[in-house]
Amino acid sequence: MAKHLLAIIGVIAVVMGFLVTQQIRTIHMLNHTAQVQEGKTLSFLVTNAEKYNLTARRQVAALSARIAGLGATPNLGAIHASLQKTQTLAGLTPVTGTGVTVVIHDATAPAFPGEPPILELVHDQYVLRVVALLSGAGAQAIAINGQRYTATTSIYCAGPTIRINGVPYASPYVVQAVGPVGPMLKAMQGDPDIQGWAQLVSIKFHSVKRLEIPAFRGPVHLSIAKPVKIGG
Repeated sequence: MAKHLLAIIGVIAVVMGFLVTQQIRTIHMLNHTAQVQEGKTLSFLVTNAEKYNLTARRQVAALSARIAGLGATPNLGAIHASLQKTQTLAGLTPVTGTGVTVVIHDATAPAFPGEPPILELVHDQYVLRVVALLSGAGAQAIAINGQRYTATTSIYCAGPTIRINGVPYASPYVVQAVGPVGPMLKAMQGDPDIQGWAQLVSIKFHSVKRLEIPAFRGPVHLSIAKPVKIGG
């Protein structure tokens, strides 16, 4: 009986020793596997970092080449002056200076017996003609009853009124222009249309030492032209 018990204990000891040995080997293998996996992960991260750095260096080189191609630093003063000039031409900034004022208003009495009442009224072509004459004589900025005249300004009759930039105005119509006084007065004085209409309605004009033409106050809508996106 004692021999059998010793044999069983011996077998158990052998089995336990085998299991412990296997456990040690398994732990060693797991540790080795984890180290290998960590090494692969680290290698992967290092490789990616090197690729990223290479791409970044190439981008820096490309941008440096573009900057070098731009040449000298732009003249910001010249750019600002050009922008101001463009805004003035577009009517987006107020303008002050010497100029001419033209006042047109309906007739207070018929010019001749039996004159049709429609001839006693100021019509849109009268205002349009005055604007064209002043512009052709070198006007830098024009306003009609305080409305800045721009490339998109509309001037048309609407009953007894004239709509300017969509706003209705009744007589009198005051056209003001900043620019060379002599040429503008000469253009008004020598135009046959103005001379003829002055027989029907009142058209008076004179020079002014200081005029202030306001900026265009309405919205700017572009139906065909589109603004350019800087850097787009």
